[in-house]
Amino acid sequence: MDANISYIDLMVVSLYLSGIFFLAFKSGKFKSAHGSGSLINDQYLAGKSLTFSESLFSIIATEVSALTFLGIPAFAYGGDFSFIQIYMGALFGRLVIAFVFLPKIYDKGLTVYSVMGINGTRMGQRFAALFFFINKLLAVGVRLFAGSIMVAQFFSLDIIWAILVICVLTFFYTLIGGLKAVVRTDMIQMGLFVVGGMIAHIIIPEVANTDWSTLMLQAHEAGKTSFFSFSDPSPFLVGVLGGVLFDMATHGVDQDFAQRLTGNKSMKGAQKAIVISTFLSISVGFLFLSIGVLLWSHYQTVAPPDISNDKLFAYSITTHFPEGLRGLMVAGVLAATMSTLDSTINALSASFYSDIAHHETTNKKEVSKFYTRDTLVITILLTAVALISSKSDGLLILGLEITSWTAGSLLALFICSVILHRHTGLKLDFYAVVGAYAVGVAAVYFNRFVIGGVWQWNVYYGFALSMAFLLIKGRLYDSKN
Repeated sequence: MDANISYIDLMVVSLYLSGIFFLAFKSGKFKSAHGSGSLINDQYLAGKSLTFSESLFSIIATEVSALTFLGIPAFAYGGDFSFIQIYMGALFGRLVIAFVFLPKIYDKGLTVYSVMGINGTRMGQRFAALFFFINKLLAVGVRLFAGSIMVAQFFSLDIIWAILVICVLTFFYTLIGGLKAVVRTDMIQMGLFVVGGMIAHIIIPEVANTDWSTLMLQAHEAGKTSFFSFSDPSPFLVGVLGGVLFDMATHGVDQDFAQRLTGNKSMKGAQKAIVISTFLSISVGFLFLSIGVLLWSHYQTVAPPDISNDKLFAYSITTHFPEGLRGLMVAGVLAATMSTLDSTINALSASFYSDIAHHETTNKKEVSKFYTRDTLVITILLTAVALISSKSDGLLILGLEITSWTAGSLLALFICSVILHRHTGLKLDFYAVVGAYAVGVAAVYFNRFVIGGVWQWNVYYGFALSMAFLLIKGRLYDSKN
Protein backbone atom coordinates (compact mmCIF):
# COMPACT_ATOMS: atom_id res chain seq x y z
CA MET A 1 0.00 0.00 0.00
CA ASP A 2 1.19 3.52 -0.80
CA ALA A 3 2.67 5.37 2.18
CA ASN A 4 0.26 8.26 1.53
CA ILE A 5 -2.77 6.04 2.07
CA SER A 6 -4.12 6.09 5.60
CA TYR A 7 -6.50 3.74 7.38
CA ILE A 8 -9.09 6.54 7.27
CA ASP A 9 -8.87 6.50 3.46
CA LEU A 10 -9.30 2.75 3.42
CA MET A 11 -12.26 2.99 5.78
CA VAL A 12 -13.99 5.55 3.53
CA VAL A 13 -13.56 3.35 0.45
CA SER A 14 -14.66 0.27 2.40
CA LEU A 15 -17.79 2.02 3.66
CA TYR A 16 -18.67 3.04 0.12
CA LEU A 17 -18.29 -0.51 -1.21
CA SER A 18 -20.21 -1.98 1.73
CA GLY A 19 -23.04 0.51 1.15
CA ILE A 20 -23.24 -0.34 -2.55
CA PHE A 21 -23.52 -4.08 -1.88
CA PHE A 22 -26.05 -3.53 0.89
CA LEU A 23 -28.20 -1.43 -1.45
CA ALA A 24 -27.91 -4.03 -4.20
CA PHE A 25 -28.95 -6.76 -1.74
CA LYS A 26 -31.96 -4.72 -0.57
CA SER A 27 -32.95 -4.03 -4.19
CA GLY A 28 -32.80 -7.76 -4.91
CA LYS A 29 -35.08 -8.44 -1.93
CA PHE A 30 -37.46 -5.70 -3.11
CA LYS A 31 -37.53 -7.22 -6.57
CA SER A 32 -38.40 -10.64 -5.14
CA ALA A 33 -41.17 -9.26 -2.93
CA HIS A 34 -42.69 -6.69 -5.30
CA GLY A 35 -41.70 -7.95 -8.75
CA SER A 36 -43.96 -7.88 -11.76
CA GLY A 37 -44.12 -11.66 -11.88
CA SER A 38 -41.79 -11.80 -14.88
CA LEU A 39 -38.13 -12.32 -14.00
CA ILE A 40 -37.14 -10.99 -17.43
CA ASN A 41 -39.10 -7.77 -16.94
CA ASP A 42 -37.81 -7.35 -13.39
CA GLN A 43 -34.20 -8.08 -14.29
CA TYR A 44 -33.93 -5.85 -17.36
CA LEU A 45 -36.65 -3.18 -16.88
CA ALA A 46 -36.93 -3.14 -13.05
CA GLY A 47 -40.52 -4.34 -13.38
CA LYS A 48 -41.51 -0.94 -14.85
CA SER A 49 -41.08 0.49 -11.34
CA LEU A 50 -38.53 3.30 -11.87
CA THR A 51 -39.52 6.69 -10.50
CA PHE A 52 -38.75 10.04 -12.11
CA SER A 53 -35.78 10.64 -9.79
CA GLU A 54 -34.40 7.12 -10.32
CA SER A 55 -34.49 7.53 -14.11
CA LEU A 56 -33.06 11.06 -13.94
CA PHE A 57 -30.10 10.40 -11.65
CA SER A 58 -29.33 7.06 -13.25
CA ILE A 59 -29.03 8.75 -16.67
CA ILE A 60 -26.53 11.24 -15.23
CA ALA A 61 -24.59 8.55 -13.37
CA THR A 62 -24.33 6.42 -16.51
CA GLU A 63 -23.13 9.21 -18.81
CA VAL A 64 -20.80 10.72 -16.20
CA SER A 65 -18.18 8.00 -16.17
CA ALA A 66 -14.57 8.13 -15.04
CA LEU A 67 -13.97 9.87 -18.37
CA THR A 68 -15.81 12.80 -16.83
CA PHE A 69 -14.03 12.55 -13.49
CA LEU A 70 -10.55 12.32 -15.01
CA GLY A 71 -10.92 12.95 -18.75
CA ILE A 72 -12.85 16.24 -18.69
CA PRO A 73 -10.36 17.95 -16.32
CA ALA A 74 -7.60 16.67 -18.64
CA PHE A 75 -9.45 18.13 -21.65
CA ALA A 76 -9.73 21.57 -20.03
CA TYR A 77 -6.14 21.42 -18.75
CA GLY A 78 -4.87 20.97 -22.30
CA GLY A 79 -7.50 23.12 -24.01
CA ASP A 80 -10.55 25.09 -22.89
CA PHE A 81 -14.25 24.71 -22.04
CA SER A 82 -15.31 23.87 -25.61
CA PHE A 83 -16.32 20.33 -24.61
CA ILE A 84 -19.44 21.79 -22.98
CA GLN A 85 -20.80 22.53 -26.48
CA ILE A 86 -21.72 18.84 -26.84
CA TYR A 87 -23.87 18.99 -23.71
CA MET A 88 -25.60 22.13 -24.98
CA GLY A 89 -26.46 20.43 -28.25
CA ALA A 90 -27.78 17.49 -26.27
CA LEU A 91 -30.77 19.55 -25.13
CA PHE A 92 -32.22 19.56 -28.65
CA GLY A 93 -31.47 15.87 -29.12
CA ARG A 94 -33.18 14.93 -25.86
CA LEU A 95 -36.31 16.88 -26.77
CA VAL A 96 -36.57 14.68 -29.87
CA ILE A 97 -35.99 11.57 -27.76
CA ALA A 98 -38.68 12.60 -25.27
CA PHE A 99 -41.45 13.50 -27.68
CA VAL A 100 -40.66 11.55 -30.87
CA PHE A 101 -38.66 8.44 -29.91
CA LEU A 102 -40.17 7.51 -26.55
CA PRO A 103 -43.80 7.19 -27.71
CA LYS A 104 -42.58 4.69 -30.31
CA ILE A 105 -40.62 2.42 -27.93
CA TYR A 106 -42.29 2.73 -24.52
CA ASP A 107 -44.12 -0.52 -23.69
CA LYS A 108 -43.37 -1.86 -27.17
CA GLY A 109 -40.61 -4.38 -26.38
CA LEU A 110 -37.83 -5.42 -24.02
CA THR A 111 -35.14 -3.57 -25.98
CA VAL A 112 -34.93 -0.85 -28.63
CA TYR A 113 -33.81 -3.47 -31.15
CA SER A 114 -36.78 -5.72 -30.51
CA VAL A 115 -38.97 -2.73 -31.41
CA MET A 116 -36.91 -2.19 -34.56
CA GLY A 117 -37.32 -5.87 -35.41
CA ILE A 118 -41.12 -5.56 -35.58
CA ASN A 119 -40.74 -4.23 -39.12
CA GLY A 120 -38.05 -6.66 -40.18
CA THR A 121 -36.55 -10.10 -39.84
CA ARG A 122 -35.04 -11.91 -36.88
CA MET A 123 -31.63 -11.70 -38.56
CA GLY A 124 -31.98 -7.93 -39.00
CA GLN A 125 -32.85 -7.49 -35.33
CA ARG A 126 -29.95 -9.73 -34.32
CA PHE A 127 -27.37 -7.83 -36.35
CA ALA A 128 -28.63 -4.40 -35.26
CA ALA A 129 -28.17 -5.53 -31.65
CA LEU A 130 -24.83 -7.16 -32.44
CA PHE A 131 -23.33 -3.97 -33.86
CA PHE A 132 -24.57 -2.05 -30.80
CA PHE A 133 -23.09 -4.78 -28.59
CA ILE A 134 -19.62 -4.54 -30.17
CA ASN A 135 -19.53 -0.73 -30.17
CA LYS A 136 -20.66 -0.54 -26.55
CA LEU A 137 -18.01 -3.00 -25.46
CA LEU A 138 -15.30 -0.86 -27.05
CA ALA A 139 -16.57 2.48 -25.76
CA VAL A 140 -17.20 1.37 -22.17
CA GLY A 141 -13.98 -0.64 -22.05
CA VAL A 142 -12.13 2.66 -22.50
CA ARG A 143 -14.15 4.20 -19.68
CA LEU A 144 -13.33 1.26 -17.44
CA PHE A 145 -9.63 1.80 -17.99
CA ALA A 146 -10.01 5.51 -17.21
CA GLY A 147 -11.51 4.73 -13.82
CA SER A 148 -8.84 2.16 -13.07
CA ILE A 149 -6.09 4.79 -13.29
CA MET A 150 -7.09 6.33 -9.98
CA VAL A 151 -7.53 2.99 -8.22
CA ALA A 152 -4.12 1.84 -9.44
CA GLN A 153 -2.42 5.00 -8.16
CA PHE A 154 -4.27 4.96 -4.85
CA PHE A 155 -3.39 1.37 -3.95
CA SER A 156 -0.04 1.28 -5.84
CA LEU A 157 -1.41 -1.52 -7.98
CA ASP A 158 -0.58 -2.50 -11.51
CA ILE A 159 -3.34 -1.19 -13.80
CA ILE A 160 -4.28 -4.77 -14.70
CA TRP A 161 -5.14 -5.60 -11.10
CA ALA A 162 -7.10 -2.35 -10.70
CA ILE A 163 -9.24 -3.20 -13.74
CA LEU A 164 -9.85 -6.73 -12.47
CA VAL A 165 -10.88 -5.55 -8.99
CA ILE A 166 -13.42 -3.04 -10.38
CA CYS A 167 -14.89 -5.61 -12.78
CA VAL A 168 -15.28 -8.32 -10.13
CA LEU A 169 -16.96 -5.95 -7.67
CA THR A 170 -19.34 -4.57 -10.30
CA PHE A 171 -20.18 -8.03 -11.63
CA PHE A 172 -21.37 -9.29 -8.25
CA TYR A 173 -23.57 -6.38 -7.21
CA THR A 174 -25.10 -6.14 -10.70
CA LEU A 175 -25.88 -9.84 -10.52
CA ILE A 176 -27.58 -9.51 -7.13
CA GLY A 177 -30.31 -7.03 -7.97
CA GLY A 178 -30.74 -6.47 -11.73
CA LEU A 179 -31.69 -3.06 -13.14
CA LYS A 180 -33.36 -1.92 -9.90
CA ALA A 181 -30.07 -2.40 -8.03
CA VAL A 182 -28.16 -0.71 -10.86
CA VAL A 183 -30.41 2.36 -10.79
CA ARG A 184 -30.52 2.69 -7.01
CA THR A 185 -26.76 2.39 -6.64
CA ASP A 186 -26.35 4.84 -9.52
CA MET A 187 -28.24 7.47 -7.51
CA ILE A 188 -25.82 7.14 -4.59
CA GLN A 189 -22.82 7.04 -6.89
CA MET A 190 -23.89 10.17 -8.76
CA GLY A 191 -24.10 12.10 -5.51
CA LEU A 192 -20.69 10.81 -4.47
CA PHE A 193 -18.74 11.84 -7.56
CA VAL A 194 -20.45 15.26 -7.67
CA VAL A 195 -19.45 15.83 -4.04
CA GLY A 196 -15.94 14.71 -4.98
CA GLY A 197 -15.85 17.31 -7.77
CA MET A 198 -16.98 20.04 -5.39
CA ILE A 199 -14.33 19.09 -2.83
CA ALA A 200 -11.66 19.37 -5.54
CA HIS A 201 -12.67 23.02 -6.00
CA ILE A 202 -11.84 23.59 -2.34
CA ILE A 203 -8.64 21.55 -2.06
CA ILE A 204 -6.84 22.64 -5.24
CA PRO A 205 -6.79 26.35 -4.26
CA GLU A 206 -5.51 25.32 -0.81
CA VAL A 207 -2.71 23.27 -2.39
CA ALA A 208 -1.88 26.19 -4.70
CA ASN A 209 -2.01 28.59 -1.70
CA THR A 210 -4.19 30.85 -3.86
CA ASP A 211 -7.89 31.59 -3.65
CA TRP A 212 -10.30 30.00 -6.12
CA SER A 213 -11.28 33.24 -7.87
CA THR A 214 -7.65 34.15 -8.58
CA LEU A 215 -6.94 30.78 -10.16
CA MET A 216 -10.10 30.96 -12.29
CA LEU A 217 -9.34 34.55 -13.34
CA GLN A 218 -5.87 33.55 -14.44
CA ALA A 219 -7.33 30.74 -16.52
CA HIS A 220 -10.02 33.02 -17.95
CA GLU A 221 -7.47 35.64 -19.03
CA ALA A 222 -5.53 32.90 -20.82
CA GLY A 223 -8.68 31.84 -22.70
CA LYS A 224 -9.00 28.53 -20.85
CA THR A 225 -12.68 29.07 -19.94
CA SER A 226 -13.75 29.95 -23.47
CA PHE A 227 -16.43 27.95 -25.27
CA PHE A 228 -17.85 30.66 -27.58
CA SER A 229 -16.30 33.47 -29.63
CA PHE A 230 -18.29 36.24 -31.31
CA SER A 231 -15.45 36.78 -33.78
CA ASP A 232 -15.58 33.13 -34.90
CA PRO A 233 -18.75 31.32 -33.78
CA SER A 234 -18.23 28.36 -36.15
CA PRO A 235 -16.44 26.08 -33.62
CA PHE A 236 -19.31 26.63 -31.18
CA LEU A 237 -21.89 25.76 -33.84
CA VAL A 238 -19.91 22.66 -34.83
CA GLY A 239 -19.82 21.52 -31.22
CA VAL A 240 -23.50 22.17 -30.52
CA LEU A 241 -24.70 20.62 -33.78
CA GLY A 242 -22.36 17.69 -33.20
CA GLY A 243 -24.05 17.11 -29.85
CA VAL A 244 -27.59 16.99 -31.28
CA LEU A 245 -27.41 13.81 -33.39
CA PHE A 246 -24.73 12.31 -31.16
CA ASP A 247 -27.05 12.51 -28.16
CA MET A 248 -30.06 11.24 -30.11
CA ALA A 249 -27.99 8.16 -30.93
CA THR A 250 -26.39 7.59 -27.52
CA HIS A 251 -29.45 8.33 -25.35
CA GLY A 252 -32.29 7.44 -27.72
CA VAL A 253 -31.31 4.20 -29.46
CA ASP A 254 -28.65 2.95 -27.06
CA GLN A 255 -30.23 0.28 -24.85
CA ASP A 256 -28.02 1.39 -21.96
CA PHE A 257 -29.89 4.70 -21.67
CA ALA A 258 -33.18 3.66 -23.24
CA GLN A 259 -33.88 1.08 -20.52
CA ARG A 260 -33.79 3.84 -17.89
CA LEU A 261 -36.69 5.42 -19.75
CA THR A 262 -38.66 2.34 -20.79
CA GLY A 263 -38.33 0.99 -17.23
CA ASN A 264 -40.04 4.09 -15.81
CA LYS A 265 -43.51 3.81 -14.26
CA SER A 266 -44.93 6.15 -16.91
CA MET A 267 -43.94 7.64 -20.23
CA LYS A 268 -44.48 11.15 -18.85
CA GLY A 269 -42.03 10.46 -16.03
CA ALA A 270 -39.48 9.18 -18.54
CA GLN A 271 -39.96 12.23 -20.79
CA LYS A 272 -39.46 14.60 -17.91
CA ALA A 273 -36.34 12.73 -16.78
CA ILE A 274 -34.57 12.79 -20.15
CA VAL A 275 -35.23 16.51 -20.73
CA ILE A 276 -34.20 17.66 -17.25
CA SER A 277 -31.10 15.45 -17.36
CA THR A 278 -29.60 17.84 -19.93
CA PHE A 279 -29.35 20.69 -17.46
CA LEU A 280 -27.75 18.47 -14.84
CA SER A 281 -25.27 17.22 -17.45
CA ILE A 282 -24.26 20.78 -18.32
CA SER A 283 -23.77 21.62 -14.63
CA VAL A 284 -21.62 18.54 -14.02
CA GLY A 285 -19.64 19.32 -17.18
CA PHE A 286 -18.80 22.82 -15.98
CA LEU A 287 -17.90 21.46 -12.54
CA PHE A 288 -15.24 19.11 -13.90
CA LEU A 289 -13.97 21.42 -16.66
CA SER A 290 -13.29 23.96 -13.94
CA ILE A 291 -11.13 21.44 -12.10
CA GLY A 292 -8.94 21.20 -15.18
CA VAL A 293 -8.35 24.94 -15.42
CA LEU A 294 -7.73 25.20 -11.67
CA LEU A 295 -4.96 22.62 -12.10
CA TRP A 296 -3.64 24.51 -15.12
CA SER A 297 -3.39 27.76 -13.15
CA HIS A 298 -1.70 25.97 -10.26
CA TYR A 299 0.94 24.41 -12.50
CA GLN A 300 1.85 27.76 -14.05
CA THR A 301 3.92 28.46 -10.94
CA VAL A 302 4.80 24.89 -9.97
CA ALA A 303 6.47 22.39 -12.28
CA PRO A 304 3.87 19.78 -13.31
CA PRO A 305 4.71 16.08 -12.89
CA ASP A 306 6.02 14.22 -15.91
CA ILE A 307 2.79 12.34 -16.64
CA SER A 308 0.03 12.52 -19.26
CA ASN A 309 -2.87 14.94 -18.80
CA ASP A 310 -5.24 11.98 -18.26
CA LYS A 311 -3.41 11.05 -15.06
CA LEU A 312 -2.87 14.57 -13.71
CA PHE A 313 -6.02 14.88 -11.59
CA ALA A 314 -5.50 11.40 -10.14
CA TYR A 315 -1.90 12.35 -9.29
CA SER A 316 -3.07 15.53 -7.57
CA ILE A 317 -5.57 13.60 -5.45
CA THR A 318 -3.17 10.91 -4.28
CA THR A 319 -0.34 13.41 -3.70
CA HIS A 320 -1.96 16.55 -2.28
CA PHE A 321 -5.38 15.72 -0.83
CA PRO A 322 -5.61 15.16 2.95
CA GLU A 323 -6.42 11.75 4.40
CA GLY A 324 -10.07 10.84 4.37
CA LEU A 325 -10.69 13.13 1.41
CA ARG A 326 -8.30 11.01 -0.64
CA GLY A 327 -10.47 8.03 0.17
CA LEU A 328 -13.62 9.98 -0.70
CA MET A 329 -12.19 11.01 -4.09
CA VAL A 330 -11.19 7.43 -4.87
CA ALA A 331 -14.69 6.35 -3.90
CA GLY A 332 -15.96 9.03 -6.30
CA VAL A 333 -13.90 7.62 -9.16
CA LEU A 334 -15.05 4.10 -8.29
CA ALA A 335 -18.63 5.37 -8.25
CA ALA A 336 -18.27 6.99 -11.67
CA THR A 337 -16.68 3.88 -13.13
CA MET A 338 -18.99 1.32 -11.57
CA SER A 339 -22.16 3.28 -12.40
CA THR A 340 -21.21 3.19 -16.08
CA LEU A 341 -20.06 -0.41 -15.97
CA ASP A 342 -23.08 -1.85 -14.15
CA SER A 343 -25.59 -0.26 -16.50
CA THR A 344 -23.65 -1.43 -19.54
CA ILE A 345 -23.50 -5.00 -18.25
CA ASN A 346 -27.26 -5.02 -17.67
CA ALA A 347 -28.06 -3.41 -21.05
CA LEU A 348 -25.77 -5.74 -23.01
CA SER A 349 -27.18 -8.71 -21.17
CA ALA A 350 -30.73 -7.63 -22.05
CA SER A 351 -29.78 -7.17 -25.70
CA PHE A 352 -27.97 -10.51 -25.85
CA TYR A 353 -30.89 -12.32 -24.20
CA SER A 354 -33.65 -10.74 -26.27
CA ASP A 355 -32.05 -9.92 -29.61
CA ILE A 356 -28.82 -11.79 -30.28
CA ALA A 357 -29.33 -15.21 -28.66
CA HIS A 358 -33.11 -14.68 -28.66
CA HIS A 359 -33.98 -16.91 -25.73
CA GLU A 360 -37.72 -17.54 -25.54
CA THR A 361 -37.97 -19.38 -22.22
CA THR A 362 -39.86 -17.78 -19.33
CA ASN A 363 -38.77 -20.41 -16.81
CA LYS A 364 -37.25 -18.48 -13.87
CA LYS A 365 -34.43 -20.94 -13.32
CA GLU A 366 -33.48 -20.84 -17.01
CA VAL A 367 -33.68 -17.03 -17.17
CA SER A 368 -31.52 -16.73 -14.05
CA LYS A 369 -28.95 -19.11 -15.54
CA PHE A 370 -28.81 -17.14 -18.81
CA TYR A 371 -28.49 -13.83 -16.93
CA THR A 372 -25.61 -15.11 -14.80
CA ARG A 373 -23.77 -16.56 -17.77
CA ASP A 374 -24.30 -13.51 -20.01
CA THR A 375 -23.27 -11.10 -17.25
CA LEU A 376 -20.06 -13.04 -16.63
CA VAL A 377 -19.11 -13.19 -20.32
CA ILE A 378 -19.85 -9.49 -20.86
CA THR A 379 -17.75 -8.55 -17.82
CA ILE A 380 -14.83 -10.58 -19.15
CA LEU A 381 -15.10 -8.91 -22.58
CA LEU A 382 -15.20 -5.41 -21.04
CA THR A 383 -12.14 -6.30 -18.97
CA ALA A 384 -10.27 -7.36 -22.11
CA VAL A 385 -11.09 -4.08 -23.90
CA ALA A 386 -9.98 -2.06 -20.86
CA LEU A 387 -6.64 -3.85 -20.77
CA ILE A 388 -6.06 -3.08 -24.45
CA SER A 389 -7.10 0.56 -23.89
CA SER A 390 -4.44 0.96 -21.21
CA LYS A 391 -1.94 1.60 -24.00
CA SER A 392 -3.76 4.76 -25.22
CA ASP A 393 -3.70 8.45 -24.21
CA GLY A 394 -6.43 11.07 -24.76
CA LEU A 395 -9.10 8.92 -23.14
CA LEU A 396 -12.00 11.35 -23.34
CA ILE A 397 -11.87 11.84 -27.09
CA LEU A 398 -11.01 8.19 -27.70
CA GLY A 399 -14.10 7.06 -25.79
CA LEU A 400 -16.37 9.45 -27.66
CA GLU A 401 -14.84 8.80 -31.08
CA ILE A 402 -15.42 5.06 -30.78
CA THR A 403 -19.13 5.70 -30.32
CA SER A 404 -19.30 8.32 -33.09
CA TRP A 405 -18.08 5.89 -35.76
CA THR A 406 -21.27 3.80 -35.72
CA ALA A 407 -23.81 5.92 -33.84
CA GLY A 408 -25.07 7.60 -37.02
CA SER A 409 -25.79 4.25 -38.71
CA LEU A 410 -27.73 2.91 -35.72
CA LEU A 411 -29.75 6.13 -35.52
CA ALA A 412 -30.58 5.94 -39.24
CA LEU A 413 -31.71 2.32 -38.87
CA PHE A 414 -33.99 3.24 -35.97
CA ILE A 415 -35.54 6.25 -37.71
CA CYS A 416 -36.16 4.39 -40.97
CA SER A 417 -37.52 1.21 -39.37
CA VAL A 418 -39.54 2.75 -36.52
CA ILE A 419 -40.15 6.51 -36.80
CA LEU A 420 -40.57 6.85 -40.58
CA HIS A 421 -41.35 3.26 -41.52
CA ARG A 422 -44.67 4.19 -43.10
CA HIS A 423 -42.82 6.50 -45.49
CA THR A 424 -39.62 4.54 -46.08
CA GLY A 425 -41.10 1.04 -46.37
CA LEU A 426 -37.80 -0.30 -45.05
CA LYS A 427 -37.56 -3.94 -44.06
CA LEU A 428 -34.98 -4.30 -41.29
CA ASP A 429 -33.12 -7.34 -42.57
CA PHE A 430 -29.49 -8.45 -42.67
CA TYR A 431 -28.75 -6.41 -45.79
CA ALA A 432 -30.24 -3.22 -44.35
CA VAL A 433 -28.15 -3.42 -41.19
CA VAL A 434 -24.84 -4.44 -42.75
CA GLY A 435 -25.27 -2.01 -45.65
CA ALA A 436 -26.09 0.91 -43.34
CA TYR A 437 -23.06 0.25 -41.17
CA ALA A 438 -20.76 -0.25 -44.17
CA VAL A 439 -21.64 3.06 -45.83
CA GLY A 440 -21.80 4.83 -42.45
CA VAL A 441 -18.29 3.79 -41.43
CA ALA A 442 -17.02 4.66 -44.91
CA ALA A 443 -18.54 8.14 -44.53
CA VAL A 444 -16.88 8.63 -41.15
CA TYR A 445 -13.55 7.48 -42.60
CA PHE A 446 -13.97 10.05 -45.39
CA ASN A 447 -14.63 12.78 -42.83
CA ARG A 448 -11.69 11.96 -40.56
CA PHE A 449 -8.97 10.81 -42.94
CA VAL A 450 -9.78 12.16 -46.41
CA ILE A 451 -11.00 15.70 -45.74
CA GLY A 452 -9.63 15.93 -42.19
CA GLY A 453 -12.96 16.91 -40.61
CA VAL A 454 -13.54 17.15 -36.85
CA TRP A 455 -14.82 14.07 -35.01
CA GLN A 456 -18.00 15.91 -33.94
CA TRP A 457 -19.24 15.57 -37.54
CA ASN A 458 -18.74 11.79 -37.60
CA VAL A 459 -22.35 11.08 -36.61
CA TYR A 460 -23.68 13.46 -39.29
CA TYR A 461 -21.65 11.86 -42.07
CA GLY A 462 -22.53 8.35 -40.91
CA PHE A 463 -26.19 9.24 -40.45
CA ALA A 464 -26.53 11.00 -43.83
CA LEU A 465 -25.07 8.21 -45.94
CA SER A 466 -26.81 5.48 -43.96
CA MET A 467 -30.14 7.26 -44.39
CA ALA A 468 -29.54 7.61 -48.12
CA PHE A 469 -28.76 3.89 -48.43
CA LEU A 470 -31.79 2.85 -46.35
CA LEU A 471 -34.17 5.16 -48.23
CA ILE A 472 -33.02 3.73 -51.55
CA LYS A 473 -33.35 0.17 -50.27
CA GLY A 474 -36.77 0.80 -48.74
CA ARG A 475 -38.34 2.74 -51.58
CA LEU A 476 -36.79 0.95 -54.55
CA TYR A 477 -36.49 -2.63 -53.28
CA ASP A 478 -38.48 -3.44 -50.12
CA SER A 479 -41.66 -1.65 -51.20
CA LYS A 480 -41.75 -3.73 -54.38
CA ASN A 481 -41.23 -7.07 -52.66
